[in-house]
Amino acid sequence: MLNQNLRYSIALAALTASAAIPGAVIAKNVDLPTTCTAEADAVVDEGLSLLHNMMYIAAEAAFNRAALADPKCAMADWGVAMANFHPLWPGGPVKAETQRGQDAAQRLTSKAAGNALEQSFVDAVVAFYAPEHETYPARLAAWAAAQNTAYDQNPDNLDAAALAALARLATAPRGPKGVAVKAEVGGLLDNLHSSAPDHPGVIHYAIHAYDNPPLKDRGVPYAKIYDQSAPEAAHALHMPAHIFTRTGDWSKSVDLNRRSAQAALTHSGDTIQTHYVHAIDYMVYGYLQLSQPEKAIALVDEMLAINNHQVSFGGAYALAASPVRLLLEQDKWAEAAALSPGLHPSIPWEKFPQTVAMRWFAKGIGAARSNDVATARAAVGKLNKLHEELIARKQDYWAKLTEAQILSVEAWIEFAEGNEDLAVLHQTKAADIEDKIGKSPVTPGHIIPARELLGDLLMMLGRTDAAAGAYRATLSQSPNRARSLAALK
Repeated sequence: MLNQNLRYSIALAALTASAAIPGAVIAKNVDLPTTCTAEADAVVDEGLSLLHNMMYIAAEAAFNRAALADPKCAMADWGVAMANFHPLWPGGPVKAETQRGQDAAQRLTSKAAGNALEQSFVDAVVAFYAPEHETYPARLAAWAAAQNTAYDQNPDNLDAAALAALARLATAPRGPKGVAVKAEVGGLLDNLHSSAPDHPGVIHYAIHAYDNPPLKDRGVPYAKIYDQSAPEAAHALHMPAHIFTRTGDWSKSVDLNRRSAQAALTHSGDTIQTHYVHAIDYMVYGYLQLSQPEKAIALVDEMLAINNHQVSFGGAYALAASPVRLLLEQDKWAEAAALSPGLHPSIPWEKFPQTVAMRWFAKGIGAARSNDVATARAAVGKLNKLHEELIARKQDYWAKLTEAQILSVEAWIEFAEGNEDLAVLHQTKAADIEDKIGKSPVTPGHIIPARELLGDLLMMLGRTDAAAGAYRATLSQSPNRARSLAALK
């Protein structure tokens, strides 16, 4: 049998096969002081740069190269462990990522961190992988608490501050309380930016902090510069579109995501990085708001023709969302009702029930609006089962969103059956839920907003003033949405 060190070296070699990372993917201005050899220290900085840009696959490869350069370098294994749990990405890591992270955390137990800063970072990542934490949210909370402690202990270190900001964003509550936390974190990042204007983590995390309707304007200065920090990094090219989506600047969003999708394809290996489909979903949304559905259709066709997508929640979301956006945004209700339950074969859909719910929501709303009540009721049955599964998995946000989807379909069933007041009641409840929980960063927008559906319903009931109010409320959260703008003309 191979001994453990040899097996580890072979595994490292495999993971670093794509070691030649173009310089334009790696942001500069990252310099973490370590006690590793000079060669390993330089590669750790590369890995940390990629980590700040959420280019996790490339970051892991860089940290593995650092480990080869200096087997005693604790920060190399710290980076591998960090690259495998994606703090702001919904859904958590897949099994293989968790295993690689745990292996790296285990290796850290036999390595000495050379200075107090390194030790504080190691303590934080080990907290995430501690065996007493059974759920991803519990692991995230443990990491966040320790990462904030690392900043308290090292208040003058820029990366400690940036990672603490990331930790606070990752554990911020949803709703108004979350906006208050994000505003405070944004203030910290603004101060850091004034003294370190080119640091990729500061710019990136500021965009995340301001990615919500009340704070979106504070994010615009960061959105204008982030793509320049690493002009071939797919995520750095994509992230400004979060702000431009919030402000309704569709042309900028489309352009950035076109560049992001191309960068993701260019730098993918045997598996197409999730950055590609994530960018495509944002492009599809943008083209639909620009009333260019033919371009959106072509993008979806190209995306679905690829069979080697990376398995991740973000990938599952985009592959499920984009095809149904095409139909719902264009009022193609009968086509939505006729959708096959089958989804893209590259994703194990049982792992991501919240994404499967979008297909059944589209079928249900399409059927109800086509007066096919039987199909709509069947879709509600599927959604109820998915809702129960999400509750059992403690995925509270997605359970609430699915509850809103169920209410929306039920509203249009009631409308089809002549129960107008009950229809309005259900759709209003759905809109209130959706407004309260907000949109996830994984999506440019709900595949069709519940408040906008309320406007449709009220318009069909002849309540034009109330309908206009619903459309205006939709636009206050999602500026320049094409359907709401068209309804108000």
